[in-house]
Amino acid sequence: MPIRHRKIPVLPECPRIRPISDHLCRSYPVGRQSFSRACQGDILTLTITAEDPLPGNIRANLVTTLNSNDGNIWSTIPFVRDDAHTLVCRVTPKWAGLHSFRAEFSLDNGTSWLRDSVPDAWILIDPPQVDGLCLYTMIPTVSGSLTDWKNDLKRIREMGFNAVHLLPITTLDTSESPYAARDLFDIDQSYLAEGSKRDGLSQLEEYIEEAKTLNIRLCFDLVLNHVGVHSTMAQRAPDWIMSDPDQQDGFKRARYWSSQGWRNWNDLILIDYEHPSEEIRSEIWAYMTEYALFWAKFANDTGGFVRFDNLHSSNPDFVQSLTSALHSEYPNVGIIAEYFTDETTLLHTGPKWGLNLNLATPWNYKFVPQLREYLNYIHRVSRHIRYFMPITSHDSGAPAQEFGSADSTVPRYVAAALLGTGATGIIQGVEFGEKERIRFIGREKKMTYPAVPRFAQFINQVNAILTDYPAFRRGENCQFVDDGHPAIIAAFRKEAGPEESGFLVVCNFDIHIPQNIEVNLSPFLGTNGPFPCTDLLSGESQIFKIPYLQLQLPPCSAKVLRISKG
Repeated sequence: MPIRHRKIPVLPECPRIRPISDHLCRSYPVGRQSFSRACQGDILTLTITAEDPLPGNIRANLVTTLNSNDGNIWSTIPFVRDDAHTLVCRVTPKWAGLHSFRAEFSLDNGTSWLRDSVPDAWILIDPPQVDGLCLYTMIPTVSGSLTDWKNDLKRIREMGFNAVHLLPITTLDTSESPYAARDLFDIDQSYLAEGSKRDGLSQLEEYIEEAKTLNIRLCFDLVLNHVGVHSTMAQRAPDWIMSDPDQQDGFKRARYWSSQGWRNWNDLILIDYEHPSEEIRSEIWAYMTEYALFWAKFANDTGGFVRFDNLHSSNPDFVQSLTSALHSEYPNVGIIAEYFTDETTLLHTGPKWGLNLNLATPWNYKFVPQLREYLNYIHRVSRHIRYFMPITSHDSGAPAQEFGSADSTVPRYVAAALLGTGATGIIQGVEFGEKERIRFIGREKKMTYPAVPRFAQFINQVNAILTDYPAFRRGENCQFVDDGHPAIIAAFRKEAGPEESGFLVVCNFDIHIPQNIEVNLSPFLGTNGPFPCTDLLSGESQIFKIPYLQLQLPPCSAKVLRISKG
């Protein structure tokens, strides 16, 4: 009786030999954990270099999803020979999101192809609005009606802001916190123009049209983890809320960490994304996904952003599902995440979820040595993690509270905008030098401010510098030259290209005393002057002959010197 056996698989007929892979140097990292980043619409240049001259009959292709809107369709883009050792492929990414690519080679003019032996490369493509983001956070509860918001857009644009972040504008629950929603799909009545017959969403569309006219992008704040205690959800779907038998109403509260330990937000109840019933869990996920997409549509209308509040407290599986739906429906909407977690987690989840910007916290670093170390970190991880670095947060104090003087706005904003990687902003009130932060909880009358904002002109100057000079929107080009000065941060930011030119950014954080510093710029400019120099803040110009600069800075001041080799 014959022995029966499983079918023997067939090997490929063509030998898959790596002809030159072991001798190649690639300009891009490979493997998912070493993903890189680029911007949609910018030319991405990829090179493969061999130690020995390349064979004359070699051909190479880039096999990639970069031209696919869902990341699932592969296309082929040829490399071209740049010289005897180098192959170059230039591609302009058409779609934001996480994409992958690999090289393939042919030694017989394309008759057969050999796949590169290294792992596929992964790249996160950011939408264009991420580059040079200047974001103004508006506090709706003190800003009047949607008509007032619309009228204020011109003033915001005149300060050089290209985006406005709205704290949640959904219907307020009884605590009157924007982060405690009663209804996730409606606008609070207090924001509606008095006497208008148009509903809230119609008035919002008018606001959006004005923002588009002024080329201002809008960022909508999404609160995924919790709703108000008396919300529509709690009343109609109480089984969607996490239970807590110790609470009188049986609903589990959201918590926060304080110096006294964990404390409850008594106005916030937690949505149960891990409900044991698969049917109910599916209902929750579908409803909250629709909530996110509902507001993301308005962000998409302006080429803007959504902001994920407290993402570190969110259910990771739901976030994965939500971001997949968001990227599919609105691939060009940027994501800003309030996401406080460790670097390893950021590197793992950031590309999967397509997080374009993570909230930085420079206000937590009150003293110069710690702030300098934090800025170093921002640049060290910039190939993988991009940070949005505002001067303060709506949850923090105003600059006067955090740093001892409203005048500290000057060095702090220069550091946040021009020593980071290209995304910054302020909270409403900073431009006026408010002594205390504006409370965002509670319906208030529209606040009145001085006719001329104290720091408006300065903020506009800084935002213009960030917009005009790409050197401030890159990572890993920030070299500190302050020799660890206890009160001054000084850093040189080199412009791209072979020219010996760049920017010296110097900030005195001392709120009482002038400070002196000498910086040596010879590592960047060489030793042969003269060196023309212009302060982009004051407009003053000078020429110095040796690569040493002696500077005296008044308290709470800054210089942004553009220097070239004459």
